Amino acid sequence: MIIAFIGGILLGFLFFYSLNCEINKSKKFKNPSLFIFITSIVRILILLGGFYYLSQNSGYRFFAALVGVILSRVYIVYFYKNDKY
Repeated sequence: MIIAFIGGILLGFLFFYSLNCEINKSKKFKNPSLFIFITSIVRILILLGGFYYLSQNSGYRFFAALVGVILSRVYIVYFYKNDKY
């Protein structure tokens, strides 16, 4: 269950870091809505595939991975809120 939790944290950081990169890079495209749509689908598929792999048909492992993703989101929001540019 610890591995699922750590994997959830890594999935969360990957998901939200790629969201940040997606928003920053979308300004460079002629059609940013298409870029955001495609990268959002890819991010969601990676997240769902990671949940499927980490859970291994166990609700407890799925819950541990979900808590890991939520904690990484809380950390990233806190980090960007307190980041001084």
